[in-house]
Amino acid sequence: MTSLGIVGFGSFGRFMAQHLRSRFTISVHDRLDIADEAAQLGVRSAPLPQVAASEILVLAVPVQNMEEVLRDLRGVPRLPELVMDVGSVKVKPLDLMARYLPKRVDIVGTHPMFGPQSGRHGIAGLKVVLCPLRTKRLARLRDFLARELRLEVLEMSPEVHDSEMAYIQGLTHWIAKALREIKLPDLGLATPAYRHLLKIEENLREDSAALFRTIETENPFAAAARAELVAKLREIEAEVTALAEAEADDARLMPADQPAGPPPVPRRRRSVKKAGS
Repeated sequence: MTSLGIVGFGSFGRFMAQHLRSRFTISVHDRLDIADEAAQLGVRSAPLPQVAASEILVLAVPVQNMEEVLRDLRGVPRLPELVMDVGSVKVKPLDLMARYLPKRVDIVGTHPMFGPQSGRHGIAGLKVVLCPLRTKRLARLRDFLARELRLEVLEMSPEVHDSEMAYIQGLTHWIAKALREIKLPDLGLATPAYRHLLKIEENLREDSAALFRTIETENPFAAAARAELVAKLREIEAEVTALAEAEADDARLMPADQPAGPPPVPRRRRSVKKAGS
């Protein structure tokens, strides 16, 4: 297969084109006018029917927009042999592709576990997850990703993928957003553990609002993971509050002139002999 179409020319679509343009003839489509930007990367911008006629089609659009794209693909005269997505969740995209694409089209869900930020120094050794729905090309695809792109290829069901991502991405991006909102400061006394918190926010700072929405709202397991953490944080906060209140009560019961610490041991009084005894 030599022709590759990409629908969606956002940050990851551009990133993908940069890494694959030497191996495929690439055409790209987006709702926006991307002709100049595509030309700068050495790929061709084209209408959806022309891009969909590629041998391989990659849907690099937010999950929220995928159904609209798949509806549009129903009207094109020629469909690709293989359709893949690159979303951060897998249950919903695969369900949509199975619903809208004819059975003659192979479908493989993929999740590159990296992006323009984490892959800025190269992608060799990074992970990509495959969730094949129906395909006879899986071995060739795995071989290309592992040998040509030197990626670590993992294969699993969409349900297992999303249940793990609810913690791996769902909690991480959620916490990073909270750290960003409170403007976590970079302090001179920062410990290594505190530096890890800063690094979490820094690594995810450039991710789009659309990606955050996908991770948190389109993963069917994400809400339960967040609820689990919130419940535990509330439990811990209640424990800390109870400890503080108990210490305050102890302080109020202690006489003002009595030093803190254990009460003094009372001295044994000596007996006094009576006169004449």
